[in-house]
Amino acid sequence: MDERLKILNNIIEITIDTKDTIITTPVEIKSIRLEFSSNKYSSKKNSIYHITLNDKHLSKKDAFNIKYKCVSCDAIHIVGTTQFLRKINKCSYRCEFCVSVATVKTPSLSLREQKVESDRIFEEYDDDFKDNYYTYHLTNEDYERISKNIISLQNGKYKIEDLEYWSVFKTNNQMLFSSVFYDNANNLVIKANQPIMRCDNCGNDWRAKTLEKYKNCHKILCPACAACLLCNRTYKIRTTKNCVKDIILYQSKLELNFINWCNNNSIIVKNGPVLPYVFLDVARKYKVDFMIKCGASGDADILIEIKDNHIWYRNDIKSGKHEAKLSAVRAAIEKGDFKEYYLITPDIWVNTLKTIKARLAE
Repeated sequence: MDERLKILNNIIEITIDTKDTIITTPVEIKSIRLEFSSNKYSSKKNSIYHITLNDKHLSKKDAFNIKYKCVSCDAIHIVGTTQFLRKINKCSYRCEFCVSVATVKTPSLSLREQKVESDRIFEEYDDDFKDNYYTYHLTNEDYERISKNIISLQNGKYKIEDLEYWSVFKTNNQMLFSSVFYDNANNLVIKANQPIMRCDNCGNDWRAKTLEKYKNCHKILCPACAACLLCNRTYKIRTTKNCVKDIILYQSKLELNFINWCNNNSIIVKNGPVLPYVFLDVARKYKVDFMIKCGASGDADILIEIKDNHIWYRNDIKSGKHEAKLSAVRAAIEKGDFKEYYLITPDIWVNTLKTIKARLAE
């Protein structure tokens, strides 16, 4: 902030812009200071530097002419409010005269040299600016944590293994800096738009909008799993115990009812297995809800799936995904890994439970 304060303290006069070149109305400067905060109407919620004049934030709508002396060459300039605010936020302490009298042309930098220069400039900013920057952008540690879930960027155009993450790179817009990826083979930087992500829960891939959304996530979930398992209060993962005090996971009231029914009938219910299956040429994982012991002799278990009439279940049936899961179940039963599979829905609840109880009694 020191360089910005030098620019602010070099203000000579502020006048009201009346479009009259002869008559000027000066503004009495009782107090003037810099504040670093975000505008409540900003969509990005990025903090920027504001000038507070006489306890009022200056905005682009304020029609002022600001006369100031250049910090570098002492030249006198008069600019509008918008231009001066931009100068403060970009920390442009050199004026147009300073730039024009430069005798040595700066050679163009390579992208890696620009990266080093970006890091240097970024480190010159105060801690408030850097802390605010990393409330949105991924730190190197954030990226390392979620990188295992990133398959590609820009909807499959760039494979993640071919890219290098740069957390800070100088831009020419009001954001000043942004995080980018460097493609070494093609010598270009790209934005992390439309990343293809892999779900920690089901193993499925999907296209996300940004990587920054997952900055504070320690488990990366696809929209279906996030809605079904965690985000929806009714269907988030909960725990209970079976009749032998083992921990059992459940999501819905219907699943809890099944666990209670097993406990009341001294049936040992366990958490279901994960079965591999393929849908749309993509290898996936199907987490079966439960399995129950079939007899005391260690026979193959019976698989149980509890389904209510929810939209994602209907969508799975319509798309063929549900049938792909059933094919994986049939293959596991044919191998002898499991004995039977029951899909229980509310409309066949009573009859199916009677059937299961009868099968266990055989």
